[in-house]
Amino acid sequence: MMESLLSTLTGIVAIVAVGSAGYMYKSIDETGLLAGVAVGSVFVIVGGLPATVMLITFFLVGSAFTKYKYSLKEEIGAAELKGGARNWRNVFANLFFPTIMLIVFSLYSLPGAKIAFLSSLSGALSDTLGSEIGVLSREHPRMIIGFRRVPPGTSGAVSFVGTLASLLGSIIIPVEAYIFSLIDRFSLFTVIVLSFLCSTFDSVLGATIQARYRCEVCGSITENPYHCNRRAKLIEGLPFIDNHAVNLISTGVVSVVALIFGDTI
Repeated sequence: MMESLLSTLTGIVAIVAVGSAGYMYKSIDETGLLAGVAVGSVFVIVGGLPATVMLITFFLVGSAFTKYKYSLKEEIGAAELKGGARNWRNVFANLFFPTIMLIVFSLYSLPGAKIAFLSSLSGALSDTLGSEIGVLSREHPRMIIGFRRVPPGTSGAVSFVGTLASLLGSIIIPVEAYIFSLIDRFSLFTVIVLSFLCSTFDSVLGATIQARYRCEVCGSITENPYHCNRRAKLIEGLPFIDNHAVNLISTGVVSVVALIFGDTI
C-alpha cells in the first residue's frame, strides 16, 4: 500500500515538475499548466508509470518541435501564438479522448480501449509534429483535398517533410507501449497505422470544415475570427470549427474506430 502511494506521489511530482518547467520556458501558460497537471494526475493514478511516461513524452516532444525554429515560423506567419505557449484548450482538445479511453480501459479492460488510448494520444503527437515541421518545408504545401498550393501553416495542407514528421510522431508512443509490454508487435503496427490515419483525418477536416476568415482591413486569410482588432469575414468552413475542434474530432473518431474493432485487434 505504502509503495503504491509513494509511486503515485512520485508520478504526480514528476508531472508538476515537467509542467512547471514547461511554464518557465513558455511552452504552456497558466491555464495550460493547471489543465496539464489535472490530466497528468489522472494518467498517474489510472495508468501508472507507462501512461505517465507516455504523457511526459507527448508534452516534451510536442513542445520541443513547437519551439524549433520558432522565429522562422513567425516570419512566415505559421507560428503558434504567444510564443508557442499552449493553453487549457490545447490540453482539452488533444487529451480529452486519450484520458477517457485510459479510464475506460482501467475500469473494463477492453482491448479496444487500450488501442484507442494509445492511438488517440499518438495521433495527437503525430499531428503536432506534422504541423510544426511541415511549415518549415522549402516547398509550398498542398491542400490534402484538391492539391492546390497554399501558404505554409494553412490547416489541411500537407508536404513531404510534414508527412515524414507525422509518421515519426505516430511511432514514438506505440514503441514506448511495446517496451512496457502493453502491446504485442501486431498491435504496435495497428496503433502506428491508426495514429497516422488520425493525423491524416485531422488534415482532411482542416481542409474541409475548419473555419477560415478574410480580414476586411488588411485582406489576410486567417483562422482567427478577429484580425486587425476587427471581426473578420467567414469565407470557408463552419464558424464553430477551429483547430481545437478539429483535434478533438480526429482523436475522437480514431478512439471510436479502435473501440469498435478492439476485439479483432
